[in-house]
Amino acid sequence: MRCLFAQRGIFFLIFFTIVSYALSSRASTYISVGDDVNRILDRLEAEGILRSGLLSTKPISRKEAVRLLKEAESNVEGRSSFIRSLVRSLRERLDQGGTGETVIQPVDVVYGKYIHTNADVLTLVYEGAQEKEQAFNYNNDGDLYAAGENFRTGFTSRIDDLGPFSLYLNPEFRSSKDDHDLVLRTAYGVLHFGWDLVLGRDAQWWGPGYNGAILLSNNAEPFTMVRLTNPVSEPLPWIFKYLGPLKFTFFVTRLDKDRNDFAEPQLWGMRFDFKPHPLLEVGLERTALMGGQGRPEGPGTWIDGFFGRNEHGSNETGDQRAGYDLKLTLPFRLQPLQVYWQAAGEDNVHGYPTQWAYLAGIYLPRVLACERIGLRAEYASTHMTHHPGSAWYTHHIYTSGYTYNDMIIGHHMGSDSRDAFFELSYRMPERNARIALSYDEKQHNVSEPVRETTSETALHAEISLARRVNLMASCGYGRIKNPGNLAGPTRGVSAFTGGVQYQF
Repeated sequence: MRCLFAQRGIFFLIFFTIVSYALSSRASTYISVGDDVNRILDRLEAEGILRSGLLSTKPISRKEAVRLLKEAESNVEGRSSFIRSLVRSLRERLDQGGTGETVIQPVDVVYGKYIHTNADVLTLVYEGAQEKEQAFNYNNDGDLYAAGENFRTGFTSRIDDLGPFSLYLNPEFRSSKDDHDLVLRTAYGVLHFGWDLVLGRDAQWWGPGYNGAILLSNNAEPFTMVRLTNPVSEPLPWIFKYLGPLKFTFFVTRLDKDRNDFAEPQLWGMRFDFKPHPLLEVGLERTALMGGQGRPEGPGTWIDGFFGRNEHGSNETGDQRAGYDLKLTLPFRLQPLQVYWQAAGEDNVHGYPTQWAYLAGIYLPRVLACERIGLRAEYASTHMTHHPGSAWYTHHIYTSGYTYNDMIIGHHMGSDSRDAFFELSYRMPERNARIALSYDEKQHNVSEPVRETTSETALHAEISLARRVNLMASCGYGRIKNPGNLAGPTRGVSAFTGGVQYQF
């Protein structure tokens, strides 16, 4: 699939140039996709304080987060007391790891969480593909709750900068009604040799979106995978220096056995991020689903898949998607803002993507002089106006769709859907506190007369009682019209979550 990667030779040259541009000899672990550190970095970037970061691809390494912290500290002179305290808050969160000194934390964070919800897990069906969803529960590493009471407790453990090795573990005990499980939410090791080779289980997020991402998000369970990436974004040498800082990611995994098409198909993806200007970030991405029990998986299949050959006909290689995204930062003194766009094609004609899904957003890190207040709005769609039906996240061969354990791998709205999201936030960095009021409205099955429509309003708060003790709570209420895309009465849904964590 030639898609959006322009001339393949250029990217091969970039790829192999990075190999010879070794960054250091020490490994670090990665900042989790849902960590508040990411929101702080986004805020500092939108204010124009961070100019070299590539934040659209997550997770970022602790090594990269520490580098960006130093950049922020060097650029914060003359800024408001609020911004300076935000940078101090970031330093408190990154006080260990990624510094080049070995850090061994057998127990790093201990946490507990209580969830009560009356929202059942719903199953939406599109052309045979099943998609699971649950109100107020998206982008949560595929953790679905039972109606009623649920408990989660666990801890994280990490070893950072042990020469070329690092290790991260997050076991979690889950209790819901009669279901009790001990799971590894995250578990991976890092081998650093100029690049990072990451082996294990971790979540990923591709794109500038906040509420969702078209090709890859943490809506489904983390993959157990092999990932290759450069942990610190650096400019390339020679003529490629005009691309600015560059980050690449390549991964390969196998999906679940319990599919209704082919057990354990292979999924691979690659992404490039670069910044040709400090205010403009560009991302190019691609994923491919192929193989599985009963399907060809040999070297020829991989070669055809990589070059996008045999995309139609009886010898079709698999199911491919490709896209791009743009993020423009406008750090105006009166009103800074970011605008961003992501688009991806589900199929191809003559080797190029078609049937586009898209996401657009705007982020105001502050509202005029109100530095503590932020505002964000996003709109996304997988509905094809000129192609009725559910083209996105479905496939005629891989009929279970673009899912992992029935959870959408990309944007949580799923197939043939539209999503509008708004969030108003208030931050108190001196207390490591944040309050956010959000509204999310989704419309599923847009091509059909009976559509599930959900509207959800949620309030989320988190605060540090002491330097190492953090509390969080959230509550939400919503309404679901035609649940499961079946004509029926409108249902009210609600959820409450409370949690505490202690960092050693």
